[in-house]
Amino acid sequence: MIEISGFTFGSTELALLIVFVLMFIIQLFYQLMMATFTLSGRKKHKPASYPSFSIIIPSRNYEENLRELIPTLLEQDYPDFEVVVVDDCSSDGSEWYLAELKLQTNKLKTSRIIQETDFPNALAITIGIRAASKEWLVFLNPLCRITGKTWLKSFADELHPKTEAVFGFVKYANQSGLMRVFIRYENFDSFLLYGSARYLGLSMPVTDMNVAYKRENFLNRRGFAAVLDSPFSENELYLNKISNRENSVYLLNRSTTCTYTGDSDWYDGMNFKKKQLLLRKKFTVGQRVYLWVNYNSRIVFDISMIALLVLSPWRLWVAAVWVFKIIHELVWGIVAMKRLGEKNHFPGLILFRSVVPLFNRIVSLNQFFNGQKRKWK
Repeated sequence: MIEISGFTFGSTELALLIVFVLMFIIQLFYQLMMATFTLSGRKKHKPASYPSFSIIIPSRNYEENLRELIPTLLEQDYPDFEVVVVDDCSSDGSEWYLAELKLQTNKLKTSRIIQETDFPNALAITIGIRAASKEWLVFLNPLCRITGKTWLKSFADELHPKTEAVFGFVKYANQSGLMRVFIRYENFDSFLLYGSARYLGLSMPVTDMNVAYKRENFLNRRGFAAVLDSPFSENELYLNKISNRENSVYLLNRSTTCTYTGDSDWYDGMNFKKKQLLLRKKFTVGQRVYLWVNYNSRIVFDISMIALLVLSPWRLWVAAVWVFKIIHELVWGIVAMKRLGEKNHFPGLILFRSVVPLFNRIVSLNQFFNGQKRKWK
């Protein structure tokens, strides 16, 4: 037994209490950064500034989705923009639909790829950038949907003179299915976690959709030349190389969000997770440490809490600390949901945050032992 200030502890109990308190402090630090991030970026009164935008959409056999997306983009209430669609070896009616639509508007540009390459995603994006003529490049997927005619104007309202990299939020359509719910939780939680990392100079991309950067900077840096060692996620990796604390903006505004409407069965969900974990391996050491500490401190916190609830007479105090942490997560999570236009994430997101570190370990081990290699699009 060990006596401290008149209190007696068993050696195991004391060790668990120290670990529990330390993990709580670490988790509280992450939560405070998320709270600061959630309250950031509110609009300030400033003179209207509307730089030109090129909206780039690589597409392969998405004719029906292009018919839904492009008209809403062409209707944007914005002074200077264009839509650039790269038809990547489509075998459906995309080519004819785009040709017909170009006769009706001068805001649409198209390019067509007719041969497969080793880096299809990088090629399609680069061709779109070469075809573009505006200052800023915004990237969407044919399965994205935007609401309202002020989406692009809301984008511009968040920019400042030093901005070079913009990360918008992507909502996953609220469809049924456990994997769809899992991906929605993962995407929402990652946006808050990665956005918070900006305060440490560790800005990270969550996805390649609803992101933006300057065309001139891309061309001056020789495009994807520095990230072609990885045949997937070239746009995310490029953003990861150029973004820092001063030049990055995360858009916490429901007017700037877009909705992803693609289906997500178990196979799609597993591929989503595998791609995400592979992308993290390309992050810097600082970024990986930031994520590793967060996920592992969650695991250790939960395990030490359960052990103390069973073994320690201080279990009521332990439970009170846990309740405080949950309430803190709920408050700032609900604020973030309101700002991003999300809903119905709690209380399920609390359970997700406890389970996802273990799930990541399982997927990582599966990748390691199976040695799977895949080109991601």
